[in-house]
Amino acid sequence: MHCGVMVAYACFLSNHFPDPGGFPVAGKCQICGKGALSGNKVSHANNRSKKISKPNLQSIKALSPNGAHVRMHVCTRCIRSGKVKKVS
Repeated sequence: MHCGVMVAYACFLSNHFPDPGGFPVAGKCQICGKGALSGNKVSHANNRSKKISKPNLQSIKALSPNGAHVRMHVCTRCIRSGKVKKVS
């Protein structure tokens, strides 16, 4: 491909598929970023199979810095430690 065509294609991709940096990722805490952990489940006979431990995420209404009510997916540790101000 010609270099100009590649630049135009990259521009097309960036315009139509924006970087998801501003959007929350499914299965992760929006405050601390805690996500799923993977490991092995080991039986008594030492057979190993994959397991996934997921965080305890709760959907809550929280106060944003500008005072608006925002729905967030937050782990219970962040709720308990007071990192999130819930709407009462």
